Amino acid sequence: MTQPPVTGLSHLAIDELLMYRFDIPLKDVFTIATMSLSTAHNLLVEVRTNQGLTGWGEASSFRSIVGETQRINIAAAQELRPLLVGRNPLTLRSLMEQLGAYLPYNTTLKSAIDMALFDIASQACGLPLYAYLGGEKREMETDLTLGIGDPDQAGDKALAIQAMGFRIIKVKLGMSDQDDYRRLASIRRAVGPQTILRIDANQGWDRIAAIRNLRAFEELEIELCEQPCRARDLQGMRYVHQHAAIPVVADESVFSASDALEIVQQNAAASFNIKLSKSGGIHFAEQIAHVAKAAFLPCMMGCMSESRLGITAAAHFACAHPIIRFFDLDSCLEHAENHILGGIDYRGGSISLPDAPGIGARPDPDYVRSLEEVRQPLR
Repeated sequence: MTQPPVTGLSHLAIDELLMYRFDIPLKDVFTIATMSLSTAHNLLVEVRTNQGLTGWGEASSFRSIVGETQRINIAAAQELRPLLVGRNPLTLRSLMEQLGAYLPYNTTLKSAIDMALFDIASQACGLPLYAYLGGEKREMETDLTLGIGDPDQAGDKALAIQAMGFRIIKVKLGMSDQDDYRRLASIRRAVGPQTILRIDANQGWDRIAAIRNLRAFEELEIELCEQPCRARDLQGMRYVHQHAAIPVVADESVFSASDALEIVQQNAAASFNIKLSKSGGIHFAEQIAHVAKAAFLPCMMGCMSESRLGITAAAHFACAHPIIRFFDLDSCLEHAENHILGGIDYRGGSISLPDAPGIGARPDPDYVRSLEEVRQPLR
């Protein structure tokens, strides 16, 4: 049912901040250079207001990337709750700045709160989130990601992705140079020249290994390479960016607008990967997008291991920022279960958004009732 715009918005206030452990089994173990995942240990955040509006957000933490876990996020949320209850959710930018100052890190937890606040604000205006952010629907085509695995199985897995209607495949690398080349070569032979291949080393190389590998991969027609070097090794990434033919995309090196600005100043990458879970939500992600726009650097919209809730919010954000040219919004397709109603729709790699007010995606109420609400931090 469509929620009509709320009246008396100046009196809107947050009544409750509720949290639920949101553990989602994956179809298969997902391995990157720095960790493996068989279950996404996410966190659902529900923000209830005094006028019946409810916003939903999702925290998805990759510990080796953001330094957070589900337990850390639960404890952090308990710290932030007093800053939110009683406040008007429509003052979300001021609220997010205050949360950012109170806890400078904990980006995935803050992104969930930010997501819920933007959900409420756009519902209050009777607009889908992309329209509330000043955007419009546009064509978006996502890749589908292959984690690190057996090189002998890579070709068949890539063909299965191609059969699902995906024209773009992202391949995780960074643990074994020999296996990386074998996997990529097998994938290229299997899918042919028309499928776009992207690679992501997830900090798995130093600058010398990165140059060696990227030069070997040139013959395989790779569109781009994400995060070849360690997150803080900007000099190494700059060296790779300036000496390799395959464009470098900064991912783990970009958590904030100041990180983005430093990469621009050092000419360390050709592009950024923006993730709501990594930046702290829409409010802070917009600041990164503005730096990219000022520097004429195209961006990718990426994800951690969010369900359709978090992925839908990211797609709304992408529609509001034309500087985002690449899309990696596939994590929910790796989940063995879906407990989200509505949200993003996939037709092969083409994705489209709902027009319902707000994010247009929320957890199934029956499923939420089966979850234990987290009221106290773990001791």
